[in-house]
Amino acid sequence: MIKEVKLTAEGLSCPDCSKKIEQALAAQKGVEEAKVIFTTGSIKVKFDDEVITLDNIKKIIKDFGYSV
Repeated sequence: MIKEVKLTAEGLSCPDCSKKIEQALAAQKGVEEAKVIFTTGSIKVKFDDEVITLDNIKKIIKDFGYSV
Protein backbone atom coordinates (compact mmCIF):
# COMPACT_ATOMS: atom_id res chain seq x y z
CA MET A 1 0.00 0.00 0.00
CA ILE A 2 1.37 3.40 -0.96
CA LYS A 3 1.73 5.84 1.92
CA GLU A 4 2.95 9.40 2.15
CA VAL A 5 4.51 10.82 5.31
CA LYS A 6 5.95 14.14 6.33
CA LEU A 7 8.83 14.02 8.77
CA THR A 8 11.08 16.62 10.33
CA ALA A 9 14.85 16.21 10.66
CA GLU A 10 15.96 18.35 13.57
CA GLY A 11 19.03 20.48 12.91
CA LEU A 12 19.01 19.98 9.15
CA SER A 13 20.35 23.21 7.68
CA CYS A 14 22.77 22.16 4.97
CA PRO A 15 21.65 21.98 1.31
CA ASP A 16 24.26 19.33 0.50
CA CYS A 17 23.17 17.15 3.43
CA SER A 18 19.56 17.54 2.36
CA LYS A 19 20.42 16.38 -1.15
CA LYS A 20 22.32 13.36 0.18
CA ILE A 21 19.38 12.31 2.37
CA GLU A 22 16.98 12.82 -0.54
CA GLN A 23 19.15 10.68 -2.83
CA ALA A 24 19.62 7.96 -0.21
CA LEU A 25 15.87 7.72 0.36
CA ALA A 26 15.02 7.81 -3.35
CA ALA A 27 17.48 4.97 -4.00
CA GLN A 28 15.62 2.63 -1.64
CA LYS A 29 13.44 -0.07 -3.12
CA GLY A 30 9.83 0.83 -2.40
CA VAL A 31 10.40 4.59 -2.18
CA GLU A 32 8.53 6.32 -4.99
CA GLU A 33 9.39 9.90 -4.09
CA ALA A 34 11.52 11.72 -1.54
CA LYS A 35 11.70 15.49 -1.12
CA VAL A 36 13.85 17.23 1.49
CA ILE A 37 13.58 20.95 2.22
CA PHE A 38 16.63 22.01 4.20
CA THR A 39 15.28 25.42 5.27
CA THR A 40 12.51 23.76 7.28
CA GLY A 41 14.04 20.33 7.82
CA SER A 42 10.91 18.77 6.36
CA ILE A 43 11.06 15.47 4.53
CA LYS A 44 8.20 14.14 2.43
CA VAL A 45 8.38 10.49 1.45
CA LYS A 46 5.98 8.49 -0.68
CA PHE A 47 6.60 4.77 -0.27
CA ASP A 48 5.16 1.28 -0.52
CA ASP A 49 4.89 0.03 3.06
CA GLU A 50 4.87 -3.57 1.85
CA VAL A 51 8.42 -3.06 0.55
CA ILE A 52 9.98 -0.60 3.02
CA THR A 53 8.83 0.39 6.51
CA LEU A 54 8.62 3.82 8.06
CA ASP A 55 11.16 2.65 10.65
CA ASN A 56 13.62 1.86 7.84
CA ILE A 57 13.09 5.33 6.37
CA LYS A 58 13.68 6.95 9.76
CA LYS A 59 16.84 4.87 10.26
CA ILE A 60 18.28 6.14 6.97
CA ILE A 61 17.75 9.73 8.12
CA LYS A 62 19.16 8.99 11.57
CA ASP A 63 22.25 7.39 9.96
CA PHE A 64 23.03 10.87 8.61
CA GLY A 65 23.06 12.13 12.21
CA TYR A 66 19.63 13.77 12.47
CA SER A 67 16.78 13.19 14.92
CA VAL A 68 13.45 12.47 13.26
